[in-house]
Amino acid sequence: MNAWPSIQTVVYDGWIIRLANGYTKRANSINPIYPSKINLEEKIQHCKNLYAKYNLPVVYKLVKCDEHKTIDKKLEALNYEALDITSVQICDDIKILEENYPGINIHIDFNEKWINGFIKNNNIKGEFIETLKTMLKNITGNKIVVYKELNNEVAGCGYGVIENEYVGLFDIVIKEDKRGRGYGKEIVQSILSEAGKAGIKKSYLQVVNNNEIAKGLYKKIGYKEKYTYWYRKTPPS
Repeated sequence: MNAWPSIQTVVYDGWIIRLANGYTKRANSINPIYPSKINLEEKIQHCKNLYAKYNLPVVYKLVKCDEHKTIDKKLEALNYEALDITSVQICDDIKILEENYPGINIHIDFNEKWINGFIKNNNIKGEFIETLKTMLKNITGNKIVVYKELNNEVAGCGYGVIENEYVGLFDIVIKEDKRGRGYGKEIVQSILSEAGKAGIKKSYLQVVNNNEIAKGLYKKIGYKEKYTYWYRKTPPS
């Protein structure tokens, strides 16, 4: 949550409700984290009303635990759609590169080139651009911002955030016509190497389960699955 901050956060009876103008499910989801006292049906209706106020679909982020199992069953009965099973993975053996890859640029904060490259390579719609920029500014942890440059063009980019002796990897994206050339691996290893130089030995990331190419890359680097989560989204109207 700190490394991919929402625009607004509401604490409601142990649930962390995140709002970011609809940009990404992770930043616009309900996260049941702490014990609750209010009736579940009442809470679900409260969240539905809140998201309706902002004209957003209702999204829950759930993991395998007893409390979430109850919520998941209730949402399933209400026809909330289950989607995007995601693997949270850990690497506990960060390696430092002997030298940087050609064309790799490393910074401690986001610059215009990284942001514009990310917007272009990720096909972000105009309505979400300012939201993205605000969310990036709201990251308080130490950042490792990396992009791969080819012929003065950003071929790929990503960033890491250091917190609690881990570096989290986020938004690793490669330009569509530049994929399959190993640039994603270069970006990931560059982020990890910089974190390693700062004394960080462990890393985490999140990857959608059906992204076999990314999962294969992360496995080669040394990541192993810790747990999975998934979303439940408002039923189609």
